[in-house]
Amino acid sequence: MISQTFLILGGYGNIGRLIAELLLKQTDTNLVLSGRNIEKAEMLAANFNQKYPGNRVSAQRVDAAEKLTLKNAFERVDLVIVASSSSEYMRNIAETAIEIGIDYIDCQYSIAKLQILNSLKKKIEGAGCCFITDAGFHPGLPAALIRYAAPYFDSLEKAYVGSMIKINWKNLSFSDYTVWEIIEELKKFKSCNCQHWQCKNRSKQFYFGWEFGKQTILPMFLEEIRTLPQTIPSLKETGFFIGGFNWFVDYLVMPLGLAALNLWPQKALKPVEKLLMWGLKTFSHPPYRTILLLEASGWKNEQYKAMRVEVSHPDGYALTAISTVACLLQYLDSSIRKDGLWLQAHLADPSRLLKDIQNLGATVKISEAIELAEQMAIA
Repeated sequence: MISQTFLILGGYGNIGRLIAELLLKQTDTNLVLSGRNIEKAEMLAANFNQKYPGNRVSAQRVDAAEKLTLKNAFERVDLVIVASSSSEYMRNIAETAIEIGIDYIDCQYSIAKLQILNSLKKKIEGAGCCFITDAGFHPGLPAALIRYAAPYFDSLEKAYVGSMIKINWKNLSFSDYTVWEIIEELKKFKSCNCQHWQCKNRSKQFYFGWEFGKQTILPMFLEEIRTLPQTIPSLKETGFFIGGFNWFVDYLVMPLGLAALNLWPQKALKPVEKLLMWGLKTFSHPPYRTILLLEASGWKNEQYKAMRVEVSHPDGYALTAISTVACLLQYLDSSIRKDGLWLQAHLADPSRLLKDIQNLGATVKISEAIELAEQMAIA
């Protein structure tokens, strides 16, 4: 069997390098690390080749704004992993992948990206390409956790997923474009959760264990959650909630920044950008951990019961990389590879996804169908 070759756009970035190392450890794939800075790509490729046998890593300059560089790079690979902040050039990337006939996966949250990919849906399928979007841990895992829980109930009625992100932002470097992209997504942020499939702006409390306690976090729209009724008709209430950055960002920057961006989209952009990054770097203190928590409840054996599933890692970027690679492991053995455009949370087998995530270094805790009274006492 011939080893596949994957190209990682943003291969030397915060997430790209983690994905590369996991793939080198877990698979026999060849990798091409790419980005605008060829020196950084070459240096990291050399380090990986010294660390792992087979001389499987190379580097190539790719600028997503230049279709010719994309075409030259894509012609030598089987799949492109988009691990960079490049939603501005998503059409270039997707159209070039379709033209060359290679597969695709991304691990970024972007409403604009989804709109572009959906507009290319027929072309993706017609070209025989497999496009997996919204990989990572959120998006990517929330709906997968709900799909995992559903078979444990005779009738799953409520399923809420909360995310707490405690990261040491001081140690991370961001390009100007990455920061700009975060703010752009804040401007398009749809704050809603679904109750009886109507969107309501309501925060929710989650209990994230003794170390972090109860936290009130904000609802956030995810496409993978919106489409769950297609597969779980009994589900009456669901939603995804995010928060836990730090008190300054959660309670001041997020609400005030969103209000300012709605009122003054252009004028507020730079001030909110600076305030966000300053708040993340100044007020984030240990302990550091990123947690994704499912709280599900419904009927089982004529009793109303509940279930908790917790996925966590000390490093939020590592959790994104781990979740993406766990999906790629299923892609590599062809168990999920099929033509068309797919959301990771709906395409990947959720049981295997959680098992592989644990094997790759994340912590997974599952309390199966516990009594609702017991769960409420814990929370």
